[in-house]
Amino acid sequence: MNKKNLNEINPQLEVGDRVSLIHMDGGSIFTGTKGLVVGITPLPKFSKNDPEFGYLMNWFDDEERIMSRLSLIPNDDSWVYDKEYYKSNEESLNEANNMFSNPNDLIKWVDFFGVFGKSELNVICEFLELERRSGFSNMYSEGGRFLLTGPDYIKDFLKLRSYEKDFDERDKNIHKSMLSRAQRVRDIFIRGAMKYLEEKEQELEIPNIQKTMPRLATTAKEYWMKNADKYTTKEIE
Repeated sequence: MNKKNLNEINPQLEVGDRVSLIHMDGGSIFTGTKGLVVGITPLPKFSKNDPEFGYLMNWFDDEERIMSRLSLIPNDDSWVYDKEYYKSNEESLNEANNMFSNPNDLIKWVDFFGVFGKSELNVICEFLELERRSGFSNMYSEGGRFLLTGPDYIKDFLKLRSYEKDFDERDKNIHKSMLSRAQRVRDIFIRGAMKYLEEKEQELEIPNIQKTMPRLATTAKEYWMKNADKYTTKEIE
């Protein structure tokens, strides 16, 4: 049995793998529902961001009866390995810092995936990867410092840093990419905060939005850190 990393969100699955659902876009299956991968099927691509395949699933109720056969779609849905199923195979698990050991952590991720789509998360992760490449931040302690600032702050920051360092052509290309994405990233968090507040039936007031955005940004950084290896070698224009 291959080792299962219980920290990983949306791990690549094989037939026979057991999962626990975090979020299904537009689906009628609740968070925490257990499922079995019974097949992998190709999907039509209408844009470059569309997934090439989906997972055929059996979803079970509390009595292990099949309750649904809705597929998992990698770009739309979110899942983790089923910890309860694999816990008897201790050698197959890597449970260090398991993000779902606390029920409050699961609630946090359910809320997070409820407001951001996969395409938005990809934009955020690419922006964080550009920040890493810029060398401006220790990504563990300071990463994500530009997620909510917009381009004007970054322009002023770059001007200040230019007095300390001569930027080469590679640096300038990274900075250009960051600036071109900064407003879009900030807007994603504004919309995400508004959607979160609406779902929680809270007032869409500016102070509430401003308090919610940093919380979402902190979780977004955590998501990027757990998926960073997918972006370190990715070409980002």
